[in-house]
Amino acid sequence: MSLFNKRSQEKSRQNRQRQFGQLGARGLSKLSYSESNRLTRTDVSDQGRGRNYLHQIETINENDVSQFRRWTVLSGLVIVFLAIMASQSIASRAIVIIVQPPGFNYLPHSIIQYQKSTAAAIDSSIFNRFKPTISSADIASALIQKYPEIAYAAVTVPLFGFTPTVHIQLAKPALIYTGGNGRSYLVNNNGIIITDSKSVQPAELKGLPQINSTSSVLLKNMQVLAPQSVIFIETVAQAFSAEKIQISKMDLVPMAEELDVYPAGVPYYVKFNLHQTDALSQVGTYLAAVATLKQQNIIPSQYIDVRLDGRAYYK
Repeated sequence: MSLFNKRSQEKSRQNRQRQFGQLGARGLSKLSYSESNRLTRTDVSDQGRGRNYLHQIETINENDVSQFRRWTVLSGLVIVFLAIMASQSIASRAIVIIVQPPGFNYLPHSIIQYQKSTAAAIDSSIFNRFKPTISSADIASALIQKYPEIAYAAVTVPLFGFTPTVHIQLAKPALIYTGGNGRSYLVNNNGIIITDSKSVQPAELKGLPQINSTSSVLLKNMQVLAPQSVIFIETVAQAFSAEKIQISKMDLVPMAEELDVYPAGVPYYVKFNLHQTDALSQVGTYLAAVATLKQQNIIPSQYIDVRLDGRAYYK
């Protein structure tokens, strides 16, 4: 082989190596670019999915937090409402304070009985179980209607606390009433029996008019006299006392609306008309008749009748 041929072959081989190297470089370059591009797209896609996932987690967390806050606020409001309602509620068992009338010390019913009646009045309406809606007047009225010995009742509720207080003013007895059964009772201004006279000290009964009647007494809270009759009897007793005339006894004649008053130290009694409301006028007629009879030295043996207006009859 000639030297020329060897050189030609060597040059061809070098050219092929050069071309292959360039192709390899370009291939590697293309490969590197393609692989890099693929990896870059993959990374971007993965990062997008990651951000979406984190966004979903954050959204879920925000919803949970918002819902938790709503429930917390609602629970707080419920607790506050219940606390306010509890602070405004009232217990049915009350504190009872008894105020006695001047000169008397009696208790027809026990404190426990008054407490039970107060509790029943409170429980009669749901509105009475709360401070803003309680009807103190209705509760007091219920006690007065049930217990005639109560002249006045007042119900107060505390600003702080749950137990109401009931102040009960007992009535001053107006007179002593002795019925057909021989038992004596204390009667109030309305003519209603409030208690047995044995529940009061004898010293406290002094000065009270005492009325005798043939009528039977069935109940302690029974009305035995009309209110105007009580006033009439009290007026007659006070008028006789003012004239220094002692009364030995007073009898009722129910069917005749008659009051028979027996002055002490004389053999007669005085007939008064309970139907007439002007007791002082009848007392005046009696005093005038006594003065006239005294001038004539006449002493009636049975009675002086002043039941007719301005007129007196004696026997």
